[in-house]
Amino acid sequence: MMRSPRLVTWVCSGVFAAIAAGVLLSGLPVRTAHAEDDAEKQAAQARKDRYTNWMRTYAEGTSISLPPGDRSDEQTVELVPNPVFRYSDEERLIPDATLWVWTRDARPVAFQKVEGNNHGGGQMWTICFASLSEELVKVRWPGNREYAARKPGVTFTPIPGADAPADNPRLRIAQIKSLKDRFTARLNVKDDGTSGAETRTIPKPIFEYSDPQTKLPVGAIFGMTSTGTNPDLLLLIEARKASDSKLRWEYAHARMTSASIRFRLDDAEVWAEKSVASAAFENWIYFFLQRGFP
Repeated sequence: MMRSPRLVTWVCSGVFAAIAAGVLLSGLPVRTAHAEDDAEKQAAQARKDRYTNWMRTYAEGTSISLPPGDRSDEQTVELVPNPVFRYSDEERLIPDATLWVWTRDARPVAFQKVEGNNHGGGQMWTICFASLSEELVKVRWPGNREYAARKPGVTFTPIPGADAPADNPRLRIAQIKSLKDRFTARLNVKDDGTSGAETRTIPKPIFEYSDPQTKLPVGAIFGMTSTGTNPDLLLLIEARKASDSKLRWEYAHARMTSASIRFRLDDAEVWAEKSVASAAFENWIYFFLQRGFP
């Protein structure tokens, strides 16, 4: 029996319509998922922008000065325009944070963390400032909060057995990276030397600096962390002149944590400090501010 062309056309049209509808319907979840992904990405970027803008504004509003020295007025140091390090710290409920550095003649004078934190379910900022100067720094933050260090931020010590700084820039950088592996640390150690958490040294320097005249690398700062991302300690390695005017490698350290510290060179302890209260801060400080957005 022959089917009429009209019937065949109707059947084929129905089949194609059903197929088309199926294709359209099957595409709906995909498009919805893509839309949800895009919305999440846009929300995450908007949050990052809010954090970035606030942290930048606060860093730019922080003023640091040094004693006058041979000059008649205090010496103001310069803020590096962009954060030198960005991180999060899930263990400490810190979704986003930046680390800023101020310099004079290219050399670092101070570090400051600006951290968003959700401690106790609240919305706060943590501001953590550490002097890296061999002089006494003064700081003024937005809101007229002030701080004056009572002792230098760092004291440099020669690294025993280290070769003299190379004249080749690439070799000098390699020397710095090799020297940093000789240092280790442990935090939250009890008075009897037990317990605590071993730190990990972040492989890439947080900040590197060079001699303004020779352009040769002079030093680098490494972060040492007990949570994997958040620098609790700072290790400075720098090429400095000895009494005979020859260059040699020296190291210094600075804390950005109130925890007790055991700091080692070649597995031998070279620095130990107990946990400190806010009243005892001599060259660093931290405080909290309210955060007005999630």
